Amino acid sequence: MQEIIAQAPIFIGGAPRSGTTLLRAIVNTSKGIVCGPESRIVPALCALSSQVEQMHMPLLERQYGLNVDALHRKFAASINGFLAPLQAQTGRRIAEKTPANVLHFSQLRRLFPDSPLIGIVRDGRDVVASLLSMDWTDAKTGQPLAITRDVAAASRLWVASVEAGAAMRADGNYFELRYEALVSHPRDMIAGLFSFLGEDAQAVEAALHHAESFNADAGSHESSAARVAQPIDTSAIERWRRDLNAKQVCEIEAIAGPTLAGLGYV
Repeated sequence: MQEIIAQAPIFIGGAPRSGTTLLRAIVNTSKGIVCGPESRIVPALCALSSQVEQMHMPLLERQYGLNVDALHRKFAASINGFLAPLQAQTGRRIAEKTPANVLHFSQLRRLFPDSPLIGIVRDGRDVVASLLSMDWTDAKTGQPLAITRDVAAASRLWVASVEAGAAMRADGNYFELRYEALVSHPRDMIAGLFSFLGEDAQAVEAALHHAESFNADAGSHESSAARVAQPIDTSAIERWRRDLNAKQVCEIEAIAGPTLAGLGYV
């Protein structure tokens, strides 16, 4: 018998190295919400659902009597199938954090009309500096991922992630945070986030001390887990000034300059 999600799940996303793991740890302190380590399943299923919808819908309608709404319900049920056991185990509302979720927020809105979507944005220069310090490899080839070696690739991913989030700003059930504001004014930012999620204001206090309950060993895909297991601080703001050379900064600005400027970072 298929398990059922009692409330629409919450989806969290943002460019890699933007603070999504910190956001997960904060949300997970709530007594009403559980946010486990990223599974990377949601973006994969969203990408597949978009592909099927774009390429095969006429055939499905003509030969199988399956319209687009039914297709959305089937993919939503598949995602729910992965999330429901954790909800059953904890009795709490599910939040799912995978950075790439942000690239699929528009599709997630089609699959989950009532789901809160949460995006986090960080200075793209800091994101690129952080990505270049990672040792991530492609599971298929064993080779380093381009975004960890190529400034241009990392910059393009940041721009795509920010633009995907920005496309949702007119959506009343979308909430966006800035990483810099979150770590500089955590009480105010967390209070706003929890108000958006309908959580008790008293939950903010526990979230301010998320490091006391965060399990850094729980997820295998979270490179920042050890850092998130520490109290919130502002030390990672403008890391690009010490970690990037002038040529790298120029390369980032050539690709991401208008987006950085639009967000007030330059």
